[in-house]
Amino acid sequence: MGNPPGILFVCTGNTCRSPMAEALWRSLSEGRGKVQSAGLAAWPGQAAQEYAVEAVKPYGGDLQNHRSKDIREVQDEFDWIFTMTRSQAAQLRQVRPEWKDKIFSLPQFLGEEEDIADPIGTNQVNYDSLAWRLHRLLTQLKTRLVEGESSAEPEETGE
Repeated sequence: MGNPPGILFVCTGNTCRSPMAEALWRSLSEGRGKVQSAGLAAWPGQAAQEYAVEAVKPYGGDLQNHRSKDIREVQDEFDWIFTMTRSQAAQLRQVRPEWKDKIFSLPQFLGEEEDIADPIGTNQVNYDSLAWRLHRLLTQLKTRLVEGESSAEPEETGE
């Protein structure tokens, strides 16, 4: 495996989707490379949702020590920034215009049309389904970005 790129995952509150993606990516990349998550409207210091903590465990993910972070707090540089929805990508380009060329919606980057819906307020079954989808998408992302088996260009940005 090549060196994993630095990746930032972004959602709204940074307690479900983006931390799950961060934990799953960390597991898939065997802890190598820089990975972080943040939210567009996060209350800093919040723990991950308990359903999210449980959902990533079967894939080797660990969210026990996760604490939410607002996107405005992020100072590090990243090679790629992935949001969970098209609208989050558009909003993030407004909030952090210096990153505009690195921001993509994760599903659309990999050729899927459907955004990754927020599971907040649902049940463990929905979080487990989300973990499965994220793991599948991130496995594809790893193939494209790390193992170099195909182009790192987005299939479709949807924007």
